[in-house]
Amino acid sequence: MTISVDRQALPTRTDLVARAVGLQPLLREHAGTGDADRRTADEVIAGLTDAGLFRLMTPSRFGGFEADLRTVVEVTEALGEADGAAAWLVSIATVPAWVSGFASAQAQQDVFGADPDARIAGGSAPVPAQRVSGGLRVSGRWAYASGSHHATWASLGAMVSDDAGNPLDAVLCLAPVAEVQLEDTWRTVGMRGTGSNTWVADDVFVPEHRIVSMGALVAGTASAVTDEAMYRLPFVPLATLSLVGPLLGLGRAALALTVHDAPRKAMHHTFFAHQSDSVGVQVQIAQAALMLDTARLHAHRCTDELDAAAARGERADYSTRARVRASVGYAAQQVLDAINILINVHGAASFAESSRLQQYWRDANTAARHAGLNSMVGYEILGKDLLGIDEPISPMV
Repeated sequence: MTISVDRQALPTRTDLVARAVGLQPLLREHAGTGDADRRTADEVIAGLTDAGLFRLMTPSRFGGFEADLRTVVEVTEALGEADGAAAWLVSIATVPAWVSGFASAQAQQDVFGADPDARIAGGSAPVPAQRVSGGLRVSGRWAYASGSHHATWASLGAMVSDDAGNPLDAVLCLAPVAEVQLEDTWRTVGMRGTGSNTWVADDVFVPEHRIVSMGALVAGTASAVTDEAMYRLPFVPLATLSLVGPLLGLGRAALALTVHDAPRKAMHHTFFAHQSDSVGVQVQIAQAALMLDTARLHAHRCTDELDAAAARGERADYSTRARVRASVGYAAQQVLDAINILINVHGAASFAESSRLQQYWRDANTAARHAGLNSMVGYEILGKDLLGIDEPISPMV
């Protein structure tokens, strides 16, 4: 089905990044509260919603923006400069919104028809599902549901099996949040504001039209209801690249704080009046800045390559996807290494509760441990591909 969309009426990347920058004062004001309360403040969610930032990858016929990957990374990087958790909620929300494009037209109407700002939170780890007339019945628990406190829909991973109990396909089920319970399990030292708690379902019925095959998405064989270019993006690279923007923003925030304070901060047990007088500090600042540039360049190269291929009607091959998987892990590590250098420059004061730097450090180190950013797994996938070794270690490529 082809639906005509006036692309000129949609906000540009520049427009959307400007909206994100405009929200930075609000995010900074509430970042500490979100960290303490283990949930992003209602005022921040309202601001992000009013700016349309939960619509980045919502279908345009429902008021969405159908943004490309580069836009998602740049918008969430701008948000991450002010609050990594809020940026994470926007970045994570793009993935199930995009996945909904592979659900039925009725499912998309259910989710977005009355609410173009609908927010989907959940987990993809599959639990056993029971096939019944007209759909599935699912019971289980799904952890790491980022944005659960403010979600309107839950995404629940399930495994469909045959009559003999043999697994046939992993699927994603969409259910209204009123049909599941939320268990408060997100007690971490970083990214606390994401409220990534656990959904609990007890014999919830999911109609057939709200079920999406994850197997087909990962394999690249799923067909979207409409033919927009963004649905030609590969699922795994899209899901992993969406995680990089908040990290880039946290790195930029840490660099800006350290650079700002260095000319004003004493360097104890030396003859330097200020940190910025030290050549050692100058070199470390430069190293950190270049590491962050390196991370950004890798992320932008990946997004630009995938966006261009999708616009041409092409789908990324395995070697491209393997390189993206390794690149996102490498970019995440570059951000972590840069922040560690900046922490060393800033000194012990970095870990004062009143210092924003310690929150950047906690949030970045937590975010970078997402399974999709596991650098060693990514490096091995790429290394095997470069060497022609046909030995899959993960379906998520």
